[in-house]
Amino acid sequence: MTRTTRHRALSVALGLGSGAGLWWLGTDPVLTTAAGISVLVLGLIGGRLVRDHPDYASVGRSWRDNGWSAAGQAFVVLVAFQAVYAVSVSFADRVGLLVVVIATFMIGYFAGGLDALERDSTGTGDGQADAVVSADD
Repeated sequence: MTRTTRHRALSVALGLGSGAGLWWLGTDPVLTTAAGISVLVLGLIGGRLVRDHPDYASVGRSWRDNGWSAAGQAFVVLVAFQAVYAVSVSFADRVGLLVVVIATFMIGYFAGGLDALERDSTGTGDGQADAVVSADD
């Protein structure tokens, strides 16, 4: 079994498992489906990041290297928790909402990172898109 197949199988298992767990808790079926799909897609994108860019997926670097990224992630997670707990819904639906919000946030974060990494690796982004070009006066 190839590494890609293992990652995809694990993603499907995580998506189905999270959906089944939320369904067992009594979460709304539509929310359960959205959460399962969110976790499935997060697993697929995370697997791609690990396979294609393993040096960026490691945690061996100092937190100072990613301080702004960590601050942004902490902010989004804290706001998501506050917003979800401000809504008067059942506990099971709160858990489902948190899974959807956090998984969707992480999908956007990983997809943006993959976009930047793949643009740099294909040579389409030369790092000078915002550079000022001097005029020949």
